[in-house]
Amino acid sequence: MKRLWIILLSLTCFKTFSQDTLKLALTDVEAIFLKNNALLLAQKYNIEASKAQIIQARLWDNPTFSGEQQIYNQETRTPLPLGNMGQRAFQIQQLFLLAGKRNKQIELAKINTEASEYNYYDLLRTLAIELRTNFYDTYFIIKSVAMYDEEILTFQKLLVAYEEQYGKGNIPLKEVIRLKAFLFSLKKEQNELRQQIIEKQSTLRTLLNTKETLFIAPKIDEKVLDSLGINDLTLAQLTATAFENRYDLKMQDASVRYEKENLLLQKAMATPDLRLGYSYDRNGSFIPNYHAITLQIDIPVFNKNQGNIKTSSFRIEAAQKTLEQAQTSLQNDVLSAFMKVQENNRLAQSIDSKFIRSFDTLIEGAVASYQKRNISLIEFVDFVESYKTSVVELNALKSDRMRSIEELNFVVGKKVL
Repeated sequence: MKRLWIILLSLTCFKTFSQDTLKLALTDVEAIFLKNNALLLAQKYNIEASKAQIIQARLWDNPTFSGEQQIYNQETRTPLPLGNMGQRAFQIQQLFLLAGKRNKQIELAKINTEASEYNYYDLLRTLAIELRTNFYDTYFIIKSVAMYDEEILTFQKLLVAYEEQYGKGNIPLKEVIRLKAFLFSLKKEQNELRQQIIEKQSTLRTLLNTKETLFIAPKIDEKVLDSLGINDLTLAQLTATAFENRYDLKMQDASVRYEKENLLLQKAMATPDLRLGYSYDRNGSFIPNYHAITLQIDIPVFNKNQGNIKTSSFRIEAAQKTLEQAQTSLQNDVLSAFMKVQENNRLAQSIDSKFIRSFDTLIEGAVASYQKRNISLIEFVDFVESYKTSVVELNALKSDRMRSIEELNFVVGKKVL
């Protein structure tokens, strides 16, 4: 009965925030997130743009055409002479990239596309932890708000009864004032929690790209959360999984491969490209109707692309060092996240599940004892304060436990819990 009362209070809490309350499980929220999130959709377009660059890299350069036509024949005094006495010439050329430049440019475009895909999944990883932590935080804060609703309602009823008794001269004014002060304190603390919910709802709506009037009420089975197999995980297993699934690490590896391929391209750029063509001249050459093959190539005497080759070599070294740093950081992140999960889980398991239920029963007895004057106001308020603090801290602990679990999922790059 007590649990049902808290659930009803929670639903009432939802209505105070918004007209449109949507009760969703995490799987439902994640499905909406994948479908609607604007940043993810934008990154998908970036992937398609990168794929288009592969198409562009495969294209040959267009041939070059040039021509000339005599506009006036001075001997015959004929404008635009198009007959045998007129002069016209044209030339067409095609650029041929030598030393495999075209294939190397295609390979660079492919690596860029690969990096864009990695960037999408890393963005998904980053946004997903924000989504899940705000989802769990909202759920546990709402539970605390519901507890405050219960206490505020109890004290409001007590205050009405005690104001009536004060009017009859049965109790001193200081008790009424003390009750009012404690009631105000409860409302203020509850308001602070409500402000947190408002902020987290704003974040959830932004991530889900939904309308501003929607209130997302998390639907969670706490028994499932409590049964997560944290003790089955090992550090070695998690580290190996992270190296396999961290897309930011894959992006850095792609950066190393990109710089290596770019070095090959820069070395190839030292080889001049060839322009091969055909030329025709009707009357301007040493014979009429002159036909010729044209050939054009730079002579690599001064510029052999030395600077760009050296730059690419240094960029490879820089990319490799950055990759090494990322690998070290990953290992430390996994270790830190794993230790946090273990500590939070150990603390959560050390709390007797009957603790709060016992408090629920005792608080009802405390109210009755105070009304019968069996305990003083100070004792009663102190007991209620202890109850309130215990509930809020327990919910915060459960929220911290889920936050640490999601942080572990984040650093591993895969949902392991």
